[in-house]
Amino acid sequence: MGLERDLHDLLYEHDCVIVPGWGGFLAQYKPARLDAARRVVHPPSKDVGFNRHLLRNDGLLNHHLAERDGLTFTAANEVLGNEVAHWRSELDRTGRLELPRIGIFYRDSERNLQFDPDDRANFLKEAFGLRPVPAVEVVRAAPEPVPVLPLRPVVLEPSRGPRWNWAAAAGIALLLTAGVAGILYSMQDNGGTAFADLMKRPTPTYAPTTPSEPLKTTQASVFSLPDEPLGIKTLPLTENDSVTLTVDLGLPVEVAPAETTMVSVPKRGSTLGRFHIIGGCFAQPENADRLLNELQGKGYAAHRLAQYGELHPVAFGSYPDRASALEALASIRNDGSAQAWLLVR
Repeated sequence: MGLERDLHDLLYEHDCVIVPGWGGFLAQYKPARLDAARRVVHPPSKDVGFNRHLLRNDGLLNHHLAERDGLTFTAANEVLGNEVAHWRSELDRTGRLELPRIGIFYRDSERNLQFDPDDRANFLKEAFGLRPVPAVEVVRAAPEPVPVLPLRPVVLEPSRGPRWNWAAAAGIALLLTAGVAGILYSMQDNGGTAFADLMKRPTPTYAPTTPSEPLKTTQASVFSLPDEPLGIKTLPLTENDSVTLTVDLGLPVEVAPAETTMVSVPKRGSTLGRFHIIGGCFAQPENADRLLNELQGKGYAAHRLAQYGELHPVAFGSYPDRASALEALASIRNDGSAQAWLLVR
């Protein structure tokens, strides 16, 4: 039938594809890397692995076959069972089973099923068509040495002070003296004793001003609040006073609730995003409701997704980005739900 072709197509869209009765194929992101031995740079990829313990039918592969070949869900499940039986027969007869562009199955010395993925297969859509490129080593030229110039001694000459022209200074002093003498002489000629009176001006004395009237003070009213500050009340400013004041004394203090031993269970997961951690897909809605109630009872933010064909998927939670969804998926599998897988819509 070529079931490996359907697996190859589904691994481009999903991170987990389960073959009922055989196991689950898991695709994990791997960043670009350098192969120093072969001197090549590999592009980012999504490598495939295998987990033989994922045997629970999630309905993804069944729905793909039914939609492609126009079969019912039961008929598609029967076709899958026949293909898995053919795989087991081929593995027991030849000791190995090769799935083109996916990998090779074989049994080790202890008869355990082993899987060797195809290194040439890359299931990352963003890296489609990219091939390894040769790694060219960049040879950096050594910097040229900077020549060191010899130091030259610096000879400082002693500073010389300013040179005074004593003749010019003496002339300026004589001019200033003659000018002051001329001003004093003119004051004596015009005002007689004006200069003498100016020099004999009496020294001012301080005279205190008359004391101002004392400030008048009034005694402030004493305002008191009632013992029970509840609601809006109209209160007098003082006792037996006709002047009142309306104030808002607030609401009554709420009594704290009694202590309880109940512990709130935080909801894990989110109902927003296109990355859904699927717990199972069911043809009967009653089975989907049963799993939904079970997961919600354990504290998960579980919910049912929109009906997918004839299937009713139930999710542990939904997340807005791949990183948070993968982190939550690992936590859920560690809690014992190894059949959980990631759906991207």
